[in-house]
Amino acid sequence: MAFYDVSAATSNQGTPSTYQTGLMASYSGGLVLQLLWQFSPGTADPSFLLNLIIEDGADTTVGAQEVKLIRDMNVVYTPITTIATPILPFGAAAAWTCGDRVFAWKVYTADQASAQGLFESALARFTCKR
Repeated sequence: MAFYDVSAATSNQGTPSTYQTGLMASYSGGLVLQLLWQFSPGTADPSFLLNLIIEDGADTTVGAQEVKLIRDMNVVYTPITTIATPILPFGAAAAWTCGDRVFAWKVYTADQASAQGLFESALARFTCKR
């Protein structure tokens, strides 16, 4: 699946994502992915960006957030349900800190079971260069 620079598509000036800040999305008939990042405001807790990627009124967290240390990155993960799309009512959201930036990831899926594996696969491919 190809990612599209949503920052450039939604910005009034058509400004693309940069090292400092960005928003990318990818979709197919059975999956929607989002990746958001920005400079860290001096905290190792990425929860604030997780709260930003979870859409008020559309996404609902399910259960407690999992907090993990993965490859020296503080990672927060939570399953979600959503009304954003009726054919993809499940998913997950996560956020982590890498060096001077914080990242947030979200997926919408047709079933709850596949979200965790998709996140693990995405994070396994993520390279944190400090």
